[in-house]
Amino acid sequence: MKTFIKTTVLGAIMATAGSTVLAETELRLSVETPPGHVRNLAADRWADAIEEASGGEMTVEVFPAAQLYKSADAIRALASGALDMSIQANVTMSQFEPNLSFSVLPVFFGRTVEEANAILSGPIGDELGDMMAKKGIHLPGPAFLFAPQHTAFTTDTVVESYDDLTGLKLATPPSPVVVGVLKEMGSAPQAARRSEIPLLLSQGQIDGMGGVTELTIIGGKLWESGIKNIFADNAGWGFYMPVVSQRTMDELTEEQQAIIRDTWVEVGEWAAAYARDEMAQARETLADNGVTVLDADPEVVAEQRDALLGLQQQIVADGGMDADFIARVTEALDGNQ
Repeated sequence: MKTFIKTTVLGAIMATAGSTVLAETELRLSVETPPGHVRNLAADRWADAIEEASGGEMTVEVFPAAQLYKSADAIRALASGALDMSIQANVTMSQFEPNLSFSVLPVFFGRTVEEANAILSGPIGDELGDMMAKKGIHLPGPAFLFAPQHTAFTTDTVVESYDDLTGLKLATPPSPVVVGVLKEMGSAPQAARRSEIPLLLSQGQIDGMGGVTELTIIGGKLWESGIKNIFADNAGWGFYMPVVSQRTMDELTEEQQAIIRDTWVEVGEWAAAYARDEMAQARETLADNGVTVLDADPEVVAEQRDALLGLQQQIVADGGMDADFIARVTEALDGNQ
């Protein structure tokens, strides 16, 4: 039985025929990132906007830092109806819908922010909602671009070229495609929950992280856990998706559903702008905390992309992705050049 939408009587039930009963719908939103992260700020802003737009009829309690669910568990809870809302990274969601890893395939190596945004705001972005609907998850609005993903974030080992990746134990988001690409480049990737990373780093069980962003390091203050070096090669793009359990949406009125969707429009735009501003300040923040960033030679990145493109078809197949969908992504990227 579903228990997470809680209705409370705000007005006493009167015996007269004209009595009115007001009810409050309480929703729960879970994210695994710590307070201060753009995802958490967006979640808080969305919760406030929903309450204001509904005149207090709808409230959203935000649970940060995996207090309620870790990432993979949160997605399963959304699909089953045990959780109402979340904001999830596409590579995390990809373990349930493999095609969401499209933005970290070799074809995305070196792509610009303009190219990535054009993909999310075009027909490919529209397809994402249909994909998730089949999983019992509703997308109330567009995803927002987070940051470029890089190949290596390390503790003691300095990565200066792709050859230096050999044998490095890198924790990754739980995406088969991210893991597959890093394996092809010679590292030893292992999918790990975000909440586990600080302990793995501090205990020396891993050499660093792969397939994440500079903002991941800043949001989690992972220099405190040992991250000292970044090999920045713009190896893909990460984006965040607003997600609501379809079961939750079905139990809301049409007006309430509209509030969920309409409030996200402003919140998503705000979050995208905030992420852009964070990226503009990221290098300074990292330097202030002792993290060195080495920008890969664009020609070397292009050579690596060409080498991996020959393997992309197999990566797509191994990752359970739809080859026709990836072909449409590639065509859209080529058209935006």
